[in-house]
Amino acid sequence: MTITAYGTGAYRAAKPNEFVSTRAQFDDLQRQLDTKQRSTSYGDLGIDRRVSLDLNAKISTLDSWLSGIDLSAVNLKLQTTSVENFAKLTSETRNDTRSNSYVPSASGRSSPQVLAEEKFKQSLDLLNIAVNGRYLFSGKTSDTQPAAGFDEIINGDGAGKAGLKQLIDERRQADLGSGLGRLTAGGAGTTATIAEEATVHPYGFKIAGISGSSAALATTFNPGPPADVSVNVASQPAAGDTVRLKLNLPDGTQEEIVLTARATGTTGSDTDSFEIGADPNATAANLRNSINAALGKEAKTTLSAASSQVAAQDFFAGSLNNPPKRVPGPPFDTATAPPTNAGAAATTVIWYRGDDGSDPARSTSTVQIDQGQIVGTGARANEEAFRVGLAQFAIMAVENFPAGDANSQARYEAMTSRVSEKLGFGGSTQKPAEIITELGSAQTALASAKERHQGTKDYLTTTLSGIENVSTEEVATQILSLQTQLQASYQVTSILSKLSLTNFL
Repeated sequence: MTITAYGTGAYRAAKPNEFVSTRAQFDDLQRQLDTKQRSTSYGDLGIDRRVSLDLNAKISTLDSWLSGIDLSAVNLKLQTTSVENFAKLTSETRNDTRSNSYVPSASGRSSPQVLAEEKFKQSLDLLNIAVNGRYLFSGKTSDTQPAAGFDEIINGDGAGKAGLKQLIDERRQADLGSGLGRLTAGGAGTTATIAEEATVHPYGFKIAGISGSSAALATTFNPGPPADVSVNVASQPAAGDTVRLKLNLPDGTQEEIVLTARATGTTGSDTDSFEIGADPNATAANLRNSINAALGKEAKTTLSAASSQVAAQDFFAGSLNNPPKRVPGPPFDTATAPPTNAGAAATTVIWYRGDDGSDPARSTSTVQIDQGQIVGTGARANEEAFRVGLAQFAIMAVENFPAGDANSQARYEAMTSRVSEKLGFGGSTQKPAEIITELGSAQTALASAKERHQGTKDYLTTTLSGIENVSTEEVATQILSLQTQLQASYQVTSILSKLSLTNFL
């Protein structure tokens, strides 16, 4: 049979297990005091473990959103700053191109042109900005530098691919033709005629209309295409009578040539007036000379400036998926086929190398900031506002106006007036301010979500702390209580361990 211990024997048998249990409890309290955690596993939390798991999952999700928001906020700030600086550069150049700002120089380039070249380079740097190896204006291809370098864009790559300067020259040849903007001026007797080339093409001047201020200068207009006009000197005009010829230019602008009759024996410029001759035949001959002179001047000035605009527009519209259009040739001065990008990828510099998909630029990079809220933070260097600005900087940089050329000032004014108009971003043209507004809206959405999530996280963290964490004061009190109990137990055990029959007796 089993004899059950009692008295001191029973105490000695029970104490070792109690000591171990109490010691384990003491060690756990020490851990709680050090880590501030109630337990080392969810299982030890008892019925609170499900609440703890749920709150930790929610906090983890919030941390993920907050991390994405912080990273995107940095990118958006840098993007916005870049666009703001770009807008400032375009505004400064527009101010530099005010009327009557031409000053001849030995280099053939004015101060605004030199400044425009530097602004062009700065703009390329702004659009090539990268953070942690991610290019912010390259759309979905964030690992690809979006814009080529200045020298490559302007002069080509040196290995057979043409740059903007060559494309402008080719287009100008096609627009000017033999010097009259692809028009033919002629006539005989009392008649002066102007006609477009027989083959319809997009180059040079297009006749939009003609009128005379008196019955002495009878005009006719055939709109075509190809269009032609004529002026019949039916009788001697009076000094001050005018012939007005309207011409459409390739960039969508329109110019009007006004030729004014001047009295016999007076002097004047053939580009804006004609002398009344001895009879209608002589007057018509003078008119024909003036028409040739006026068309030649307009071709070298306004048409030349318009031609640069078209070439630059086509060049900066180019991308890897859509190479820039070029005039078929050589020869270029007699070209009739419209500009094409067939084969251009192998012969032309592609200035923009980033993503060129059909989706909106902002959608090329997104960040989820809430359960059902996704914000677009992407941008492309070939957005319309950037293309327009870069084209104007480039035109200013490449054009040359020799001091000895009589047409330099007129051509410079024609160029700067177009540059100024384009940098106004009028009409439906995308404006830098629109990009800034869109990026700013994204920043606002991110900031609002961050504030909301941070508040929620703070509340959940406080709640979770009440479940998982312990009060250091409470734990310290429990430790002191256990120490007292252990000390008492050790003392009793020590006394009992010394108890023997001899000592008892």
